[in-house]
Amino acid sequence: MTHKSTSLHNLNADKGLNKIQKKLYLILNWINNQFPYTNIDKSLVICDFRCDDLRKYCPIKSSPARWLSDLFLQKLPWDQIYRELGRIKVMDTGCGTGDYGIRLIDYSNNRISCYCGSDIHYHANWEKLEDRYPHLHFFQTDGKNILDYIPDGTNFFMTVSAIEHFEEDLSYFHQIRDYIRSYHSSVIQIHLFPSSSCLALYRSHGVRQYTPRNISKITRLFNDSSYSVLFSMGGEACNDLHYEFITRPLYILKIGDMRDLETWEYDKKLLQAIEQDMKCSQNSQKSPTFYALVIHSNWKKKLFL
Repeated sequence: MTHKSTSLHNLNADKGLNKIQKKLYLILNWINNQFPYTNIDKSLVICDFRCDDLRKYCPIKSSPARWLSDLFLQKLPWDQIYRELGRIKVMDTGCGTGDYGIRLIDYSNNRISCYCGSDIHYHANWEKLEDRYPHLHFFQTDGKNILDYIPDGTNFFMTVSAIEHFEEDLSYFHQIRDYIRSYHSSVIQIHLFPSSSCLALYRSHGVRQYTPRNISKITRLFNDSSYSVLFSMGGEACNDLHYEFITRPLYILKIGDMRDLETWEYDKKLLQAIEQDMKCSQNSQKSPTFYALVIHSNWKKKLFL
């Protein structure tokens, strides 16, 4: 029997939960997040994400997870990726408004030849982007039936804060695996998603969080032709900052997001928190803020080890 999800449940907070369901959601996700380093894929490499020139990048009101995710994408070895893949053809599942299409063009220094974004919801912004950028395309679908929508020649799959919303996240990765097996050439996947720390920070959000244990359910699907690297991003300092400025004022005090009232102070503290976490390898391994998973299949040269 093929498992469709890495979760113990299919409760999706995006669809709304009553009080009993919310409590059950929190309990089941807490259970699902236990024993994070048990039964890990032995071939999975786990390391910390670091940036030596951090102060060249200026955060503006971004959550720690969002800013770290954007920084990770900016710091990808785009020149090497271009040499490995040739024309970079991106498929971004759960693309939202499609803004990452523009960002990737900038981050990669115009090395993206085609960007295809999909989302379960239609966004009016798509038409504006398609008119302005001829190599950006969008369509509406969900992650359950993505295989038939993958454009020919796609060699770069990505998700940003998306797979935690997929009720059947493993079904999505099964389809990507099937595509890669028929494609035969080099393919890179980049997925950014919440760690177990985000259960306390985001409360009822999406379907799940991730640990190395349930991430291994994903990476094992690709072990016949790939290597996988899991990057821990952020740590306790970033988590404390998120709680202070976002979680506590929004969910407990109910006074609103403090980033709107103390933007300058927040941005200063965010940079300090990221710097602090990047100095503490053991700390970030225990309670990262977010994860970045890289799966490189049919590789000619290993770029991420």
